Amino acid sequence: MKLTANEWAKYYDNIIWIDNSPWELRNRLLIPVAPPHTIININREKVKEAIRKNKALLAYWTDNWNSEQSQWWWTVCDMRNYDIENIQNLNGRRAIRKGLESCQINRIETDKFAELTYEIYFKSLISYNVPETNIIPYNKYQETIINQSNYKGFELWGAFVKGKLASYAICLVIDNVALFGSTKSDPEFHKYYPNNALFYHLTKHYLSEREISYVTNGPRTLLHSTSINDFLIKMGYRKVYGRLNVEMSKNVKLLFNSGIGRTIQKLKFLESFIPNHFAKLNGFMNLVDISKTF
Repeated sequence: MKLTANEWAKYYDNIIWIDNSPWELRNRLLIPVAPPHTIININREKVKEAIRKNKALLAYWTDNWNSEQSQWWWTVCDMRNYDIENIQNLNGRRAIRKGLESCQINRIETDKFAELTYEIYFKSLISYNVPETNIIPYNKYQETIINQSNYKGFELWGAFVKGKLASYAICLVIDNVALFGSTKSDPEFHKYYPNNALFYHLTKHYLSEREISYVTNGPRTLLHSTSINDFLIKMGYRKVYGRLNVEMSKNVKLLFNSGIGRTIQKLKFLESFIPNHFAKLNGFMNLVDISKTF
């Protein structure tokens, strides 16, 4: 039986229900749990009420799934006959073959996952200029993984090179969609193309063996620069466009409409002092800017 977002959310902590639909409060942002192809007729007044009650900064969601080209997209693969030979990009095919020659792809047991992945997780956040003091310690990381894996649809995967973990992916399978919630790799193993092997294996597994509708790593990234979307396009993924909707709290509206946010954005020297906060501000401003194009 296919697991729906509503069924999954009933057993999960920190869920906010809006019109009988589950939303998650993440970093003070309200985001729907359900994948975007299922989202229709969101009641904006009830979203505003949820923002006030939960002291969220803003809420955003995607609807009008698979519509005309715009500035808002998700990177998706829904190729029913997904296979190396059907991937158009020559470099993508070559990298997958090299990865498969060197890497072994396996599901990872929950009790081993934190120990295997924490160092890669830690290094990855440092590379995004996240202060070390803001990175959760190992014990908390382990507790989070164990709590999440108590629920159906939560699946852990890794690419191994000579028995050592080179990259990993945390997947959530709901509403017949596989969502890649967190994917990270160890730069020391990049010469073995573990990401290519891992993403290829997962994409083929979910689309062909599990007959999932589509797999995705989520919407375009606004918080930091990343090459993941270009990487996935070479792997046979495509951009699926939708409409971005945003509702802001009163404080965020003031920040945006007063010009304060624009002024802070221009003070580039702040980026070296408060890189994480500066990136979040840029992400907020870009998100609202894109929503206003619809």
